[in-house]
Amino acid sequence: MNFNDSRLVELLKISRSKGLRYGINTFATFLTGRYFRVPPTIFPDFEMVLTEERQAYLSATYSGPLRLNWILPGIAPANGGLVNIFRTIQQLETWGHENRVYVLNRLPRGSIPAKEHIRNWYFPVKAEVEVLSENIKDSDALIATSWPTAYAARGVGNTAQKFYFVQDLEFMFHAPGSLHEFARQTYHFGFRGITAGDWIASVLRQDFNMDCSVFGFSYDREIYASAGNRLLPSGKKRVLFYARPETERRGFELGILALSLVAQKMRNVEFVLVGFPGQSLNLPFPAICPGVLALSELGALYRSCDVGLVLSHTNVSLLPLELMACGCAVVSNEGPNNEWLLSDQTAQLAKADPKSLADAILELLETDELRLKKIEAGFAFVESSDWAREIRAIESALLTTKESKLKLTPHV
Repeated sequence: MNFNDSRLVELLKISRSKGLRYGINTFATFLTGRYFRVPPTIFPDFEMVLTEERQAYLSATYSGPLRLNWILPGIAPANGGLVNIFRTIQQLETWGHENRVYVLNRLPRGSIPAKEHIRNWYFPVKAEVEVLSENIKDSDALIATSWPTAYAARGVGNTAQKFYFVQDLEFMFHAPGSLHEFARQTYHFGFRGITAGDWIASVLRQDFNMDCSVFGFSYDREIYASAGNRLLPSGKKRVLFYARPETERRGFELGILALSLVAQKMRNVEFVLVGFPGQSLNLPFPAICPGVLALSELGALYRSCDVGLVLSHTNVSLLPLELMACGCAVVSNEGPNNEWLLSDQTAQLAKADPKSLADAILELLETDELRLKKIEAGFAFVESSDWAREIRAIESALLTTKESKLKLTPHV
């Protein structure tokens, strides 16, 4: 076999174009498939799939605050799903509810307590944090937050009711196969869903006959605001792209091809790629890649941009609302997964092909009146949203008792 045509050279090229970490992961996957008939980490990585079901057997609390147990896969920085979870926990604590957090994997290393990491990375919470074991405390509600945690929750009986905090359809993250099925089966466990938006709820109700309550999105007003200097490059327009090379549902390749068409047709544009570590990419146009920024730095960056391209092929992210709050016009792909939140009034929606997305971006860049109209509508939309109201919807779902389905009065 010619060395230049070998799989190794191909993987080295991937490393140069998409970064060393991406190349290493790809190469490790190749080696595992080539030399091992069975991946060596099936146990303990997937042992939870064999967990036997235990029905919830405790009686619901009919007065006072709830005792809530959350199961998380782990705790790490810069995780959008954990932002929503810890924001919810913090707000529920201010309303008097008692929360405990259990993680499947080990806690962050070092001498710093897990709660301090959560405070530094997300929100200050009072909840005790520990690794999940057989000694999980009694609760009024047990809340799974991802498909592996749903298997863990299936094996817990000392609770009054089991919930599934579903922020995306995780089986869609994987090609048909083991992981796809492992994730998909969790929606048949009989948990009550608490879903991030109407699209997820509609799929779970229709395809899995799952009982669901819905909460919507808002934004952090302390971080994202339209006030302040826009800091636009002199004489240039700036386009931001939420670029996640390793996350297929964020349409990295699609976005890069769309931006390449924009760069060909409009020379005086500066491109900024955020959402991944600042690594060298082989791009068909010059771009600024600032890396993963602290939350406190994002507002200023978003205010410096005229247009933000955010693609989602599963559930929409929080980023469109955060961009709108900073006075940046948003372009995204069409589809019910995005349109439960975004509309043609508040964003520029286009078909999920490079030319359509490029045309949508160019129209906003070249037509100031249209761009300003979208910015104003987007800002009005996000200003009407409120996280406290959305978390009240979550609280209302948690207050639904298992036996009677009656809703209790929220504890204030």
